[in-house]
Amino acid sequence: MIDLAEANGPLGFMIYWKFDAQPLFGLAGNRDRCTEYLMGNHTIAERMYRHDAGALLYAPLRTTIHESPSGETLFAIDRPSDTVAALGRSDITDVGRELDRKVGTLLRHLGTPVPDELT
Repeated sequence: MIDLAEANGPLGFMIYWKFDAQPLFGLAGNRDRCTEYLMGNHTIAERMYRHDAGALLYAPLRTTIHESPSGETLFAIDRPSDTVAALGRSDITDVGRELDRKVGTLLRHLGTPVPDELT
């Protein structure tokens, strides 16, 4: 299973769901673009789930690539280690920190700046 996950998510993530919001919200006259994603890796999620099934509240990760009011393209995500820390288990928070670094690697691969918090 781990080999299959790595083959399908070479940077550590797979896209589970994608939603282009503009066609729907454009009906109300909104012009800003936004695509929402659920991305993750079920083999990594299982490493949290085994300690607390409630970890699935935070996995997969919810992200957006959207247009700011000034027209800038932004990638938005809640830092994984911050969200899973709410469970109060260091073994889960450690996996969250690993996810932080994987998000940083993804951003680097996309050629975008990587915040220090994701390194």
